This record gives sequence, C-alpha cells and structure tokens, in this order.
Amino acid sequence: MKQVFALVSLFLFIAACNNPAQQTQANRYYDVAGYIQRQIDTLAQRKPTVIKRLLVEGQVNQKRVDDINWIKELELFLQADINKPAYRNSYLISKPDSLTVQYKLKAGEKLPVHALTVVLDSLYQKPSRIEALLVTDNPLYQSERRLLLESSVSPDQKWQLNHYRIDGFQQLTFFDRKDFSVEGRVLSRQ
Repeated sequence: MKQVFALVSLFLFIAACNNPAQQTQANRYYDVAGYIQRQIDTLAQRKPTVIKRLLVEGQVNQKRVDDINWIKELELFLQADINKPAYRNSYLISKPDSLTVQYKLKAGEKLPVHALTVVLDSLYQKPSRIEALLVTDNPLYQSERRLLLESSVSPDQKWQLNHYRIDGFQQLTFFDRKDFSVEGRVLSRQ
C-alpha cells in the first residue's frame, strides 16, 4: 500500500511540474510584442498606403508603397520584446510620469534590448509612443538600432500605428560602418 501511495504521489508531483497553467507567468514588462502583433494584423487587413523613406550611405530614396509585408516591416519592433523568461529580472523599471514606463538594462547584463520606453495615451490607455535601443556587440559584428513607433486614433476612430522609424548602424570587423535610416508614415484609408 505504501508503494502505491508513493507511486501516486510521484505521479501527481510530475503532473504538477508539467502543468502549463502553473508554469505560465504574467508579463513583468509591457507587452510590446503583443501590441506590435495586433498592429501587424490590423495593417495587413487594412492595407494602408505608406510613404517610406530610406537613407543608406548618404543616399535617400522615398516612395509611396501600397503593398507592405508588415511582419517583415515591423520585425525589429517584435525583437524589442523583453517579456522573455530569461529577461525577467534584467531590467530596471522607472515611471517618470503616470503614462510613461522606462525599462533600462541592468549593469552587467548582456541582452540585445538596452532600453525600452512605452508612453500611453491618456484617453485610450494604448501606446502612443514606443522607443527602443537594440545593441549587438561581438568580436565580428557591431550594430545599434534606435526604434520609434507612434500610434494614434485614425479618422475612422481606430487606434493604429501612424509613424515608425529605425535609425542605426552596422559594422563588420575590418569593414566600414554603414549608417541607415528607415522611416514610414502610414496614410489612413478613408
């Protein structure tokens, strides 16, 4: 009987350890990835026109684009997600005001997202501005990307991304630094 009890206890212990409901933890930081994914879905459905400006090595290219792959376009913003289990205690959190939350990488941490700021709209309580600093630095490659995403209410009263910008550089060891800037202004469909 003791063996059966021990076996049942062991089985319940193992089942409890593997219960996904118990392993799921609430997000510690603002859910930037969830917000960006919802914007990707909305923009892919609405198919707005975008005025896109590229600056690479001093050359400027501006064009109107009607068909954008939003997953690729906003991929770096998804990479600004700091709600990963390994990142859980890696950031200092500050609130300079009631609508702004800033996350700064703690000293000694080696993660790509060095800083993240989320500013909420006072009326809608949705992100009106998201800024992030992503840094990669290793013996072969160095890059820095400053991300900015701005959202507001569209003429049809829907909250949506209306402007995004990525500024930065990348440099391979033994090669020149390449500066770049990508900016997009989303035009509302009437």
